[in-house]
Amino acid sequence: MPRQATADWNAADRAPEYPPGAGKKASTDAHPVTETATEARQAVTGHNVNVVLALSLAAVIVAFAAIYVVFWA
Repeated sequence: MPRQATADWNAADRAPEYPPGAGKKASTDAHPVTETATEARQAVTGHNVNVVLALSLAAVIVAFAAIYVVFWA
């Protein structure tokens, strides 16, 4: 029988590999929380992401132009 969901979805009995304080960054007046460039970006760089974006955008523009020509020209 399934358990009833609780407000604490990250309870220790459900995700024992992640302790309750995992991922928290403490900040004080003397030492503010800092993030690395990768942590702040929250995305990948490289992997030709910009090429995929440019080609996808060009494909959508060509597709819309073709639809316009077929239906309204």
